[in-house]
Formats: sequence, structure tokens, C-alpha cells
Amino acid sequence: MISSRALSEAEFQELDDFLMDEEGPSDTMDTCMLDGYLTAVSSGPNLIMPGEMLRWVWDTEHGEDSPEFKSNKEAERIIGLIMQHYQHVNDTLNHCPQDYEPRVMEREHEGGVISIIDEWCMGYYLGMAADLQAWTPLLLGQPELFTAILLYGTDDGWQTLKDRDYAAEQHEAMADSLAESARKIHAFWLAQRKEQIARGEMPGVKRRADPIRNNAKVGRNESCPCGSGRKYKHCHGSN
Repeated sequence: MISSRALSEAEFQELDDFLMDEEGPSDTMDTCMLDGYLTAVSSGPNLIMPGEMLRWVWDTEHGEDSPEFKSNKEAERIIGLIMQHYQHVNDTLNHCPQDYEPRVMEREHEGGVISIIDEWCMGYYLGMAADLQAWTPLLLGQPELFTAILLYGTDDGWQTLKDRDYAAEQHEAMADSLAESARKIHAFWLAQRKEQIARGEMPGVKRRADPIRNNAKVGRNESCPCGSGRKYKHCHGSN
């Protein structure tokens, strides 16, 4: 049974408005990337403490920048929403994983809609990259679980997608695979942690360290390469 409450769409919008504010840090996550990131953090081999977790929410490139809150009340509200969503994702994966679904947006495509999964996959990969050495056994042992995440969440993957020129149907198949992959990844590490506890060992805690990253594609807060003068996230990056 899940004890935590899911964020409402109004609360997601409130959180997204704060994270995407033009006056805020230049490389914050949006709520789709945040959902992928928190899913990985909830699922991984080691516990990541809130302070270590939040620094990458504010600054996906370096983990150093942070927002200037207008008041303590605003800080409590925004951090509270993030932690509430983290708890809900964690509770869902632990207690009713069949109900877990990634938060992804959609866009119109040739008279229909197509899922936008880049941001979610980038967030998930960032959650892995912060503790990549510990994730490596599963990456090597069951690479099929990470196919969509690595394709849509890394530089090498984007190049592969460009070279293969996937059809919409192939793209949607990748999008449809994310939920089941996330459930299986979580189940694997959950079983590992239970074995640790059964041996009388405490679960590991991830200490502060810089993640191993691919070079980012166009920064979401950089000027769009199309020359519109708008930030990438509000121009071609929103498609």
C-alpha cells in the first residue's frame, strides 16, 4: 500500500514553472527529467542522500549551481514537492511496481501523437552516472534493460538514433519499454539490498562525487542553434 500522495498536475506545473524560470540556474531539470532521475535514484544499488540528490536537480551539468529562493517558505515548498514526488516514486516501485509509469510528454506527429522520452532518459542516466561504478554489474549483465535509456539519454545514443533514423513505430516501442525496464531494474537492486540485509550488512550510501557524464547536446538554456534567439528548451528543445 502506498502511503505517499502523488503530485497533482497543478503541483507538477508549479514545480515546472519554478525549475524552468528564466531567472533560475541555467541547467535545472524539468519535471520529466526529474521523474527519470528520481526513478534511478530510488532504484539504484546505493542510497543517495537528499543533499547529494538535489544538487543535480538544480545543476545537471556540474552539480554546483543552486536556485535563489525568494523566501524560506518558497524553498520549503519547492523542495517539499520534489521530495514528495521522490517518495511517491519510491513507494510505488517498492509496493505496487505494476502501477509505475514514467512521466513523459507527447507532441503531435503526422496526425497523431508521439512520446517525448529524451528528458526522462537523460534524467535516469544522470541518476545512474552519479554512481556508475556500482551500476556497472547490471549494465553488463542485462544490457537489454538499458537500451532505450542509453539511446535517448546519452550522446552516443543520440548519434545512433540519428544514424538509424527510427520510424515513429520504433520510437513508440522504445517509449513503451521504459516502464517495464524501470520495474525490472528496481527489482534487481531491491533483491540485492535484501540479500545485504540478510547477511547483516547495511545498504551502501553514495558519497559526494562527480558523475561520469557524456558531453551534453545543446544546453536547454543555451540559445537555440536555429537562430530564433530563444532558449533551446523553449524552441526546438520543446519538440
